[in-house]
Amino acid sequence: MATVAQDTINFVENNKDYYDKIAHEFDQQPHALERARRTAIKLREAFDFKEDTTTVLEYACGTGLVSRELAPYTKRIVGVDISQGVVDQFNSRVHNQGIPSEEMQAFRAELKGEAGELGDEKFDVVILGGVLLVVDLASTGGHAHHDHQLIPDHVHHIVPHRGGLSESDMHKAFESAGLDSFSFDDSLVAKHDARLFLAKGIKSLD
Repeated sequence: MATVAQDTINFVENNKDYYDKIAHEFDQQPHALERARRTAIKLREAFDFKEDTTTVLEYACGTGLVSRELAPYTKRIVGVDISQGVVDQFNSRVHNQGIPSEEMQAFRAELKGEAGELGDEKFDVVILGGVLLVVDLASTGGHAHHDHQLIPDHVHHIVPHRGGLSESDMHKAFESAGLDSFSFDDSLVAKHDARLFLAKGIKSLD
């Protein structure tokens, strides 16, 4: 199979198209529910969610698996994803459960840090719940064969970091976003030999 240079791949459009196509079966992916539950547990350990006050933004929310796990512990959750397909699934599930849109709702958007996005709404917690999956092959002695097992060929066009993200990668990203009090926990090991991590930072209100 021919190899395509990553700098020629449009990951944004590829992700949008891919998840639009699989939106109706997103929740049936192997280990999806288990990963969402375990992710929500770690998030609740990391932050003291308050049912009456805590507002949450979930970026790359997918169909809302993590959001639905956190919903009983929050006042409001807003999901954002570039795929209209998964956003529709998110909102359909919310509606079917009788949850008011004021408490839980998703929007299709590509956030770029510009004024006016999401009505300039502020959130107590911002999570990237759907992608707390890391395989730092460089530090764990992984090789190309291992990489191939975890990132199958048919999804290479939507995964820019095929070798995983290290603690230093996340620390640099948080620093560039102006986040302080960085912490990193990769103590969880999921099925199919993958590692889950929680990177945490705090944004000053000043």
